Amino acid sequence: MRYFKYSIILAIVFAIGSLSSAAQTASPVKIRLAPYLSGLSSPLLATNAKDGTKRVFVVQQGGIIKVVLPGATTATDFMDITSRILSGGERGLLGLTFHPQFATNGYFFVNYTRTGDGATIIARYKTTSSANTLGDPASERILLTIAQPFANHNGGMIEFRTDNGVHNLYIGMGDGGSGNDPGNRAQNVNELLGKYLRITPDVSGNNTLPAYTNPADNPYVNVNGADEIFAIGMRNPFRWSFDRLTKELWAGDVGQNAVEEVDIINRGGNYGWRVYEGNQCTNNDPALCIPANYVAPVFQYNNVGSPRCSITGGYVYRGEKGAVPPGAYIYGDYCTGEIFIWNNQQQALLLDTPRNISSFGEDEDGELYVVGLGGTVERIVRIDAPSDFDGDAKSDFSVFRPSNGVWYILNSFDNSFRARQFGQSGDVPAPADYDGDNVTDIAVFRSGIWYYIRSSDNTFRGVQWGQAADTPVASDYDGDGKADIAVYRYGSNSNPGDNYYILNSSNGAASIVSFAQCCYSPVPGDYDGDGKTDAAVWVFGSGNWRIINSGNGSTSIVQFGVFANNPNGSDITTQGDYDGDGKTDIAVFRPSTGVWYIRQSSNTTIRAVQFGTSGDVPVVGDYDGDERSDIAVFRPSSGIWYFIRSGDATVGGIQFGQNGDLPIPAYDYE
Repeated sequence: MRYFKYSIILAIVFAIGSLSSAAQTASPVKIRLAPYLSGLSSPLLATNAKDGTKRVFVVQQGGIIKVVLPGATTATDFMDITSRILSGGERGLLGLTFHPQFATNGYFFVNYTRTGDGATIIARYKTTSSANTLGDPASERILLTIAQPFANHNGGMIEFRTDNGVHNLYIGMGDGGSGNDPGNRAQNVNELLGKYLRITPDVSGNNTLPAYTNPADNPYVNVNGADEIFAIGMRNPFRWSFDRLTKELWAGDVGQNAVEEVDIINRGGNYGWRVYEGNQCTNNDPALCIPANYVAPVFQYNNVGSPRCSITGGYVYRGEKGAVPPGAYIYGDYCTGEIFIWNNQQQALLLDTPRNISSFGEDEDGELYVVGLGGTVERIVRIDAPSDFDGDAKSDFSVFRPSNGVWYILNSFDNSFRARQFGQSGDVPAPADYDGDNVTDIAVFRSGIWYYIRSSDNTFRGVQWGQAADTPVASDYDGDGKADIAVYRYGSNSNPGDNYYILNSSNGAASIVSFAQCCYSPVPGDYDGDGKTDAAVWVFGSGNWRIINSGNGSTSIVQFGVFANNPNGSDITTQGDYDGDGKTDIAVFRPSTGVWYIRQSSNTTIRAVQFGTSGDVPVVGDYDGDERSDIAVFRPSSGIWYFIRSGDATVGGIQFGQNGDLPIPAYDYE
């Protein structure tokens, strides 16, 4: 039913002018925020325990740590230390990290502002049992107490890094507050404020031992200065992180009134505050403005004359779902809610959100989250519109003409038109994003061989995978942001089951997903919303959808749709993300009545929409770029595409095609 089998001859008329074959340039990566948690109380951080459980922990400013189990949609309490917390403004429970051996020793660490005097407390806690499901408030052991002269610039982030086999705790401390560091603390090596600190906490369980020791190679050990100091000259490094691949420390240091900066922090570095704000001399100490004496930012941005006010440091992306390019640094601005990317030595705006971004977060798989102080945690996911040949996150009207092997594409980005010779009569179009650049690649399947052109560098590839009678079902089954070459093979007398055969782009490994019976229709999609395509089939005789969830391997069965022995009486499967929740919705088009039936994954309600007539070909895509699938049909009798924009429910139409053309994307009868 769905995908790539064109057993209907399309009689359509082309009404387009001159042709162009100009090369297309990919636009910047497109992301969206997928809902993860809501209803939280001033969340400040999302993190993980690196213990293999895939749990996500959320720090609430008032003093409660929440935990979310894999697959859950709600959070429960992990530990409540509200009675110890002075919360409000830049104070509160500000940081959380887990010992690298947490899975076996149960130790975790927090950074909070103490009720009463407002001092910064770095403390160790332990879980209540070996299962590590709950933190024990009574297990507190204080490592550091740092007096705060003012209410602001408390820093907050703490994190472990293993240095030469030693598990060291890093602590980012602000300069103590007020404006322009009136106590000149950030440059004073005998003060812990305005610094990065590095200590080795005791996790022996013997509380008669010192709570921590200082690494011998800290820069001020055995010389003038506090032994805990790792680097100096910070204003307020509220949010920072380690690149999980390179182990580099990337810090977002909040500026005074002019410059927000990102630094890579190294042992013994002086990062300039209060002498420099970014790479600009502050004139607080003009005689000291000697650039060679300080480490310059990796990059910075100005906030003078703009609504931007405070950088929220983020993470270098190392996830496997291809949300953004690997190695790109993701960060934001608290006041504007803008999310930025630093990649290839350039800054760019990724997304403008309505959030006050208090933090970013990283789960155990390296996927990133955005924490909104108003009570939300959302996942960063890539936008992947089908048939997006120009990379603007909108589906383009396009056809493949078997008679001459030419692809004709109307780019939604600028309404330009192009033609590309690729393929021949009998080829099955198989467009997908094979190179992971967020642009659909032109591709065909021919007698068990895949031919495609990588949009990222315009190179040609050919891959032997499958047999002549297979149905191509390319999609991202391994969640690396690239389409995997895949075929669906119907069973036979000797092999009665149907199978997906998948060539994973992430590692080149082959995988097989089997269905016990024969002659189903493949309906792949991301039904569980984990960023990986699920192998799924629609059962002809019963109308059952059988979905094997990539997240846990379980099978879901949903009865939806009508199958008749007469093809004109059968539904056509039209799955897509119609409700915009990041999950594929089960859906069908009923040609006999021209009605679409959609089972929304967000709430399982069923929508019925009258749109189309018998003989129309459904062509589901995101034509308006709102991250929701639009209902659309191609009418062979007139060569016109009709669509309903999900963004504003307006109906549109465009003539595009010619007798014998194949619309992309298309859903068709088996």
